[in-house]
Amino acid sequence: MRSVSHPDVYAIGDSVHAIGDNGRPLPMSCGSAGYTGKQAIEAIVGRLTGREVATTKLVHTYHAISLGRRDGILQTVDEEGRAKPKYLGGRTAARIKTSILTGSLWATSHPTFGVPRRKHRLTAVPPRSDLLTA
Repeated sequence: MRSVSHPDVYAIGDSVHAIGDNGRPLPMSCGSAGYTGKQAIEAIVGRLTGREVATTKLVHTYHAISLGRRDGILQTVDEEGRAKPKYLGGRTAARIKTSILTGSLWATSHPTFGVPRRKHRLTAVPPRSDLLTA
């Protein structure tokens, strides 16, 4: 998730070109944005603390498509990203997608899921000598 040309810039979200665990690019969707966000956070925390960067699994298992507020489609995909023949449609699929989006919104505003502690203690990396100027 780190920029090739600017090492201090990290990309997060559904427009990032990320290669999944299957060797193929992840689709541009909110589902893959969550995984790329976790990986970028691990990379930033690892860089700031000097720890090894943990890897997050980058997978995409289903498509969730809204067709208005009352209709939707949930369809699983295979390892190659192709849609499988079975799907869930209609109002039930729309409700499931709404609950996924509501859960994502809640998780964004409560990043520790209500637990008031950090996973990693954040400490500053010692200053690099090549950055100091006289």
